[in-house]
Amino acid sequence: MAAGGLLRVGDTLHLGKADWVFGDRSMTVRVSDIRYGLDDDSPVVGILATITLAGRDGRMAAIGVYKSALARPGVLQRHQPPNGVDPFPATHP
Repeated sequence: MAAGGLLRVGDTLHLGKADWVFGDRSMTVRVSDIRYGLDDDSPVVGILATITLAGRDGRMAAIGVYKSALARPGVLQRHQPPNGVDPFPATHP
């Protein structure tokens, strides 16, 4: 999968314990910022995320997510814009 299509701001991730670095529990997060890892050979993507389901709802966390987990079905849920117009298209000029 191309680096730009792997993960985008606004996507929701349903992470199991083995899907993220130092994972101690399953959690659902919304990607707020992508810090590193999409454009290199790193096995991990560093993100800032808002926790939406894990007992810590609303808190921000900096986590490393394994790229291999993003390719599995059910982990990545694409952001659906309410008006049908994506403010963050996959390709940037």
